[in-house]
Amino acid sequence: MPLFKKNDAVFILPRYVHLYPGHSAVVTGVTADPFRPMFNEYALEFFDRSRASLFEFQIIEDVFDYTTLIASLVFDSRKHQPAQRARGLSSDRHIVLQAPGFDLDMTFHATTTTSVSTMGQVLERGTKNLLKNLDVRLMKESMQIASTVSDSLGIFKFSNLSWGALNVLVVVPQYSLRILGGFWI
Repeated sequence: MPLFKKNDAVFILPRYVHLYPGHSAVVTGVTADPFRPMFNEYALEFFDRSRASLFEFQIIEDVFDYTTLIASLVFDSRKHQPAQRARGLSSDRHIVLQAPGFDLDMTFHATTTTSVSTMGQVLERGTKNLLKNLDVRLMKESMQIASTVSDSLGIFKFSNLSWGALNVLVVVPQYSLRILGGFWI
């Protein structure tokens, strides 16, 4: 059964948006794949009246009255620091995703050869405000694989994550916005 229906607003994931004229679109038609829902095909119309077809794994819901900010990877400890080859040093990875006005700071720790845990925090630039009780979702493509709520210090944690490409979606209700970013672990 398709996740979206005609006239639903959808948001294109950052990994695919460069192929289209905008981040948001409206569903104008649906072709369901009875065997693999992630391949449900959606006819979309963009703000400039152009049209395209996308699959379910390329889009998420566009929430009414919320602004979605795209966060870009601005720091990755694997690329910005020299390789540390001494015995006993941490193999943790640190990334920072940046959206207008906000930083999403995350640290990853390999728990096994096939599993990773992460801890992160969303920071509002230029303030000392702690953004707490935020809904944080991790997705493989558009399919949610985990969700949590940040604590009183704004810290969130996930464990038993698989290696590969992920998207993170943080809902900041006090500002009626969502922060969406993509990264590889």
